[in-house]
Amino acid sequence: MVPFVVLVEVGLVWGGVFGVGEAVVVGLTVEGVLGGVVLVEVVLAGRAYRASRRDGADGQAALERSLGVVLPGPLARVVGMEFGLFRALWRWVRRKPDVPDGCAVLAYGGEIRPIMWVMVFLAPLEIALAEFLVPWAPVRVALLVLSAYGVLWLIGFVAALSVRPHVVGGGRLVLRFAHFVQVAVPLDLIESVRTSRHSGYRRAVQIDGGVLAMPIGDSTTLSVTLREPYSVAPKPGQPPQDVREVRFAVDDPREAVRVLKATA
Repeated sequence: MVPFVVLVEVGLVWGGVFGVGEAVVVGLTVEGVLGGVVLVEVVLAGRAYRASRRDGADGQAALERSLGVVLPGPLARVVGMEFGLFRALWRWVRRKPDVPDGCAVLAYGGEIRPIMWVMVFLAPLEIALAEFLVPWAPVRVALLVLSAYGVLWLIGFVAALSVRPHVVGGGRLVLRFAHFVQVAVPLDLIESVRTSRHSGYRRAVQIDGGVLAMPIGDSTTLSVTLREPYSVAPKPGQPPQDVREVRFAVDDPREAVRVLKATA
């Protein structure tokens, strides 16, 4: 914003609309107003974040809600996802999972982590090939930046799989897919739990015929039947749908069955 204001002022001075002194005063005033607006938005976002945390939302959900106060809904969602990437990396480095106190953890993602790490370690080869094969320096620099960010994104995704597991506690079964999706189901609605593999899914979360599925890759390994229909919104902004069965993937299905039967 500052460069834009400076360019406008230079144009106005060049055209004789303002003198140099007047342009400086106007520029400082405009920047002061814009800075005040940004400061107010930061304060509002901070208040919304703290209020969401007090209401029991986890860090990622609170982050997205706070951004929704100062940004349009779809943009807040996108920005929240990118911020969530760095948030997951920070928690991963500190070995501090995003798990509420007293909750049991159901790990997932073991099937796809090796693939992610292979992609991370192949990235330097991709960068080296671009250096040798692309003759234009600006294009090589752009590819280098994109590749570096791609590697960071992949590591952040692996980190999010680790620091944001499924959790059981507080009267809820909270299912997650990294920092992208989160669905909660009350434990007192669970009628039965069994290991059961289903495959062929194409989305991270989908509801079809009263069955909510949150696969890893294209498969789920656990099936939870509910006593009565429960309304779930598969994604923010989408209408809620009733589900009677929840299928999701875990690394240790037998341990997950034990934990759920002990708490449901």
